[in-house]
Amino acid sequence: MLQLASIFQTGMVLQRDKTVFVWGIAEQEMKVTVSIQNQRVETWSDADGRWMVRLNPLKASESEQMQVVSNGEIISLSDIAVGEVWVAGGQSNMEFPMRYEKHLSEVKENCRNGRVRFYDVPEVAFESQMDSFDYSQVGIWRKADPESIEYFSAVGYYFERELEKDLQVPVAIIGCNWGGSVSASWMNPETVKRVGPEWIEEYETFASKIDWDDYWKRQRTGIQNDRGDVFNPFSEFVMPRTPSREEVGAFFQSMAKENKLPDIREGELEAHLIPGAMYEHMVKKIAPYGIRGVLWYQGESDDEKQRAHLYGGMLEGLIEDWRTLWDDDSLPFLIVQLPGFRSWLESENHNYDLIRKAQQEVTDKKANTWLCSIGDVGEEFDIHPKNKLPVGERLALLARGHVYGENILCDAPVVYETKQEGRMIRIKFKNVAEKLLLEGDKVSALKVRGKDGFLDFKESVEGNTLVLQLREEVQPETVVEFATDDFYLVNLYNEAHIPATPFSIKL
Repeated sequence: MLQLASIFQTGMVLQRDKTVFVWGIAEQEMKVTVSIQNQRVETWSDADGRWMVRLNPLKASESEQMQVVSNGEIISLSDIAVGEVWVAGGQSNMEFPMRYEKHLSEVKENCRNGRVRFYDVPEVAFESQMDSFDYSQVGIWRKADPESIEYFSAVGYYFERELEKDLQVPVAIIGCNWGGSVSASWMNPETVKRVGPEWIEEYETFASKIDWDDYWKRQRTGIQNDRGDVFNPFSEFVMPRTPSREEVGAFFQSMAKENKLPDIREGELEAHLIPGAMYEHMVKKIAPYGIRGVLWYQGESDDEKQRAHLYGGMLEGLIEDWRTLWDDDSLPFLIVQLPGFRSWLESENHNYDLIRKAQQEVTDKKANTWLCSIGDVGEEFDIHPKNKLPVGERLALLARGHVYGENILCDAPVVYETKQEGRMIRIKFKNVAEKLLLEGDKVSALKVRGKDGFLDFKESVEGNTLVLQLREEVQPETVVEFATDDFYLVNLYNEAHIPATPFSIKL
């Protein structure tokens, strides 16, 4: 009867220097004792058998043992590391496994490191899902080695690899993702109702028309909910490279012949898109496991639903919900700003500009949140950029600078002052130590728009200032735009090789 929550396993990593919670179930109203690192803590299970203990902060370690005892039953866990633990959450670009990442072959040669570990939370959106499909290959603590590295979140791996190298302690990523997921699914439905009522209205309209018994029966057999196979046929087809339209058509024809297409009815809301679905069945399964902070890479699917205008409130609400679950009002969130993109399969860029603006605004005003700029690594016709190395490394820079207190340049160049003098426009950036770096002769994705169209200009860099020289004097209502198109690749950086963030300046 004695059980630990599924995330507590041999080979896990526990957070150092913070209170650590351990929980599970036992016989009703029975004493439970947890021992680790010279601590022995006791509690009693409640009338339902649930229990939780609070451990005092643990010191960094590469090898500990934990023993849990209750009513003569003993659970012993070994090979436990104590160090830094981060949750990496979002949709497919955060989930994107190392198996498909651009640098996999060279990483595999030197990846063996027992201090770098990964746990993937099983993708579950409804109560009986794990009983309906094979989840034996997920929900496992893995160490970085050539055999296991392909399962790691690529963004998460590059992040933890950098931190382990810098901090010299074990570092773990808990992957909590679902490809194609919307923010509402990761939030408390009551919060969604407050900050994004359109999401709730959509669900209520759907719920009023559906035959729920038939719906859940089909969810338990539909291939779209078989989330235990990380390297499923669809992922193997679309993730390693960008297929042509002809290849896509042939793939789906083949899947149809084999009766392997998802069982999704027109107008039907998939289980993982129901507000609160993953909040209830994934996030709550790991909270309040001790963590240092959260990496968040999501937003593409909110744009596909054409609700980008709601994203600022949704992102703020999500952060508040997760901080509530972890009972930590200052839990750090590092937010990846979406890169340029145009279209892929059925996905199109409708209003990524609004998503990016919301991400910038939330991190500007909300304490302990920071923005990761990746405007130089997007792909025009693939929603899954294959180069995740800069994403993970820049997130690690943010963590080192803001969470671990290192005195380093870690934020993206951001405009803080604009001056116009005759035909000259001077745009000053903060988060630049001494000078901006331009890779190439011209600043890409930069335009100057007057009331009658776009204007010609020459640009140059002077220290932390971008200087634009126009052919004629600047007129009222002239606008300088940077990285505002659907697709762009930024080539303007600071000395840490972090690209400048999008902006639109009305003079």
